Amino acid sequence: MKILVFFTFFLVLVAFSIHQEAFSYNLDDPEEREKAAKEAADELKRNIPAKESEVKEFKEKEEEEVKKKLGKLKKFLPTEKEFDEVTLRTVWRYVDKESEINDDYKFEKIQALIRDVGRVYDPIVNKYKVSTIQIEIINYKDSEKLNEFWITEKKSNLDEMFANSYLIGSLNENTKCFFNYSNEGGMTICKTDEFVVQSVIFDKYQEHYMYSKPQTGIKKLELNQDEMTTRIVENIIKKIQKNKEIENYDSLYKVLESNIEIKEREYNKTIEEKEHKKISEKEVKILEEKKINKLLGIEKDKKYGIQNFACIKDEFGLITISGQYNNNQIKKDKVIMEVQFFDYEGNIIFKNTAKLLNIDEFETKRFLGNLKINENFSTCSMKINN
Repeated sequence: MKILVFFTFFLVLVAFSIHQEAFSYNLDDPEEREKAAKEAADELKRNIPAKESEVKEFKEKEEEEVKKKLGKLKKFLPTEKEFDEVTLRTVWRYVDKESEINDDYKFEKIQALIRDVGRVYDPIVNKYKVSTIQIEIINYKDSEKLNEFWITEKKSNLDEMFANSYLIGSLNENTKCFFNYSNEGGMTICKTDEFVVQSVIFDKYQEHYMYSKPQTGIKKLELNQDEMTTRIVENIIKKIQKNKEIENYDSLYKVLESNIEIKEREYNKTIEEKEHKKISEKEVKILEEKKINKLLGIEKDKKYGIQNFACIKDEFGLITISGQYNNNQIKKDKVIMEVQFFDYEGNIIFKNTAKLLNIDEFETKRFLGNLKINENFSTCSMKINN
């Protein structure tokens, strides 16, 4: 039994030794090793380029789909490199883009949202909201449809926006522009015979430009190269009109700023016209009220009867009686007025009467008289005694 177990163990040991020798022989053989390495390299060469090609093809396909989705107006949007050239410190980046073809109003448009990524919103440290810029490019075919769209969808009027803007100007014969602002930010719009380009910045905390300045006076707002909306619109207009023969022109902000005196005169003229209109309307209103009150038998702020009555004695004992009678809505043939004179103890020492004749509606008649009386005179009074 022991011999059998020993023999079996010996056979297993010999078999393992032969297999190890064969395996060692295969790895150590230069030709076999070179062949295996080449096969491994070929395997890598076949697999890796295929993966990279697939990724590249997928990206190109995705970018092409995005381009098709955004349409032909995408090429007019400023690039991120162009944003960096316009601003020295702030980093503006696109966060959203979308396009639309509107058959009802006959236009194509693209909108983009840009954010200042140089400062991340932090409700504790920075506490301010991050500034954003909205860009809109509209390629329209019908001016009336465009105005209808602006009134119906945007709830404003493009012509009135031009008329009421802070600054207006023309880059060339076919391009009219305006700039307006508030404490929340600024807006620039340019309109050609085919396009409307709009740029709006929301800069509530004045991080990118001082939009809180007034429109008139020494401290009024003045445009320069740091105002973002004018720079963006100018960049887009130049791309749109690239293939057209256009005379060389200044930067948009310079064109708008050069017209500030004209706009100020128009603004002051408008204010004067409004004030004059208010005064005229007020005068007309007063006259109308008087006419209505007259018909109703009332005259506003006017007291009827004897008014401004005075009884004065001079050093010579001459008493002068004066005053006026304001008639009401009833015409009178005559009015009898009675004058009573009193001494220092309040006793009546003398009476007299006077008549006013033919008094029309709401007519005022003045009276004046003199009387010599004794030295005990103190005062007098007058009443109507019809």
